[in-house]
Parts: sequence; structure tokens; C-alpha cells
Amino acid sequence: MGLLKVSAVVFGCLVASRPNGNSQPAAPKNATEEMKNRPSQGDAFNSRVQDLISYVVSAGLIDKLCGCFLSVQGPVEESPRLAALLQHATGLLQGACALCWAVTARSYSVFDNNRQDPTGLTAALQATDLAGVLHMLYCVLLHGGVSDPTTASPKETYSQNTVQVAIQSLRFFNSFAALDLPAFQSVLGAEGLSLAFRHIASSLLGHCSQVSCESLLHEVIVCVGYFTVNHPDNQGIVQSGRHPTVLQRLAQLPFQYFSDPRLVRVLFPALIAACHNNRQNKAALEQEMSCALLATFIQDFAQTQGQADHRSHQPKGKCLGSQDYLELANRFPQQAWEEARQFFLKKEK
Repeated sequence: MGLLKVSAVVFGCLVASRPNGNSQPAAPKNATEEMKNRPSQGDAFNSRVQDLISYVVSAGLIDKLCGCFLSVQGPVEESPRLAALLQHATGLLQGACALCWAVTARSYSVFDNNRQDPTGLTAALQATDLAGVLHMLYCVLLHGGVSDPTTASPKETYSQNTVQVAIQSLRFFNSFAALDLPAFQSVLGAEGLSLAFRHIASSLLGHCSQVSCESLLHEVIVCVGYFTVNHPDNQGIVQSGRHPTVLQRLAQLPFQYFSDPRLVRVLFPALIAACHNNRQNKAALEQEMSCALLATFIQDFAQTQGQADHRSHQPKGKCLGSQDYLELANRFPQQAWEEARQFFLKKEK
């Protein structure tokens, strides 16, 4: 367990200490041509870290963690050591995703189509259904197996140990979504897993309606947004099942999430993602709020596009920070803003 914690911390430190991609050590005036052509500090750092991630993957760590997560079959309220182990293990996966993002010379946009991952991390996580973390979280929260959702028995509230496991698991999900959104949506949208995700999101939103836990609530909201953005099938998942549905729970959050600008920035991009070009979801949302609010939110962001671009489109190799995480451009593709604004303004017949 200690090694997992240390590894997660090391990954975080590597992300934070990554040199600027254009940095080059100062060379003396009589520098040789070889020195002039030497790779920059950033390139050398990226290459070494990619090798590190590749080694972690090829050594079978993802598979071993998957086996660990799949072995969890119940709650962790009375098992603080197990809860700590799960937190550190998911923290390591989150750190690996953030580090992989930072060093693979990717464009900063979550919606970039250039998704080349030479480390093999993305493929390994996709092949193992996110290393079994979804299965683990389902069993911890609902005390049933993913293969048989009818055995689920959600609680109204969860212990602090369980909440911390859920927060770290969702942070991993969101980091992987930023790394490869199509892969994330494909895994969580698969038959069986999509229903498990719906149950998880609904139960955690239910917990947050009873107990104030902003960090957990915000991770759930962001994750639902990534799950549904530009994905009609996944949009249908969040408006299916027992009422209140996941979408309805989001629309029934406290009034502050519709009035406080800080909280509006958290919630509205997820609602936009879940309802864009989906008349059924839009109609369900209209039962709780006016969709014109979403159109106004998009318009406000579009009018300050220069400022938003400065915050959300960083140089290549940067990783998502806690605030960048919530920017509209990182949660809904900017090229679709105007179309979405028109969609939410349109009155359905």
C-alpha cells in the first residue's frame, strides 16, 4: 500500500515539475553543432517519462491492479486499510493518466482527434474496463455484482471511507476521459457497465442530496458530462431507469447551482452535454428548469471567448488543472457552441 501511495505522489510530482517544452539549456558561444541540435529539456523529460509509463504497463501493473479491484465484493465502511488501499491504487491510475496526457505532446483540447499514446496505457485501461475500478466502485456502493444489477442495494448515505474511495475513483475516470474521451465513453457505455455507471451516479447524487460533499458532487457532475457529451446512447442512459433519473437528479440540485456563477460553471456544461441534440432529454430538463438558461450560459462564454481561450487552450503538454477541468471548452466542443445555443433556445412543438 505504501508503494502505491509513493508511486501516486511521484507521478503527481512529475506532472508538476515537467519543464517547459521549449526550454533549452544555455549554450556557450562556441557551442558545437551537436550541442545546438541536442533535444530540449522538455523533449528529454517527455521521452523518459513515456518510457517509465510504458514500463509500468508492460510490467503488468494495470493487470495486477485490475485483479485487486475485481476481488472487492462489498462495502469498505469497516475496512479502513482496504479503503486506503483502494484510494492509493486509484490515485496511482489517475496520476498515470495525468502524466501520460502531459508527456505525449497532445493538443490541450479534450476533443482533439489526435490520440496517439505510445505508452500503451490507454489500450491497457480500455482492455481491462478501466482496470476494474467501475466494478469495484459498484460493489463498494451498491453491495452487488456488476453482472447482476438487480442485487444492488444502495444506501441513502455513505461513510467517509466510502466517499473518499468514490472521489478518487471518479477523479481517475475524469482523468482518463480527458486522456481519451472516445475510449472512456466506449468502456462506460458498454452493455452492463453503462447500467452500473448509472446506478453509481444516481446513488452518489442521492448521497450528496443528504450530506453536503462538494468535492464528490462536482466529480460526479463532471463525469456524467464526459459520459454523455456527443454520445446519444449514453445520453439515453442518464434519462433511463427508476425516477428520479440521473438527469433529473442533476436538474434538482440546490438553487445555488443555478444562481452562483462558480457552481453554475460546474453544473451547466454537464446539462448541455447530456441534452444537446436530444429532444427527450431536453424535454425532461424543461420540466425542472428553462433551457434558455443554458443558451444564455453558452452565449456568455462565447462573448468572452478570448479570455476563455487563454485559460483553456494551453500549450501542448500541459495537463488539466482543477479549474481548467471545469471550463466549458474542456467539457463541450467549442465548435458546437452556437449550434447548441440555438438548440436550447428553440421551442419544441
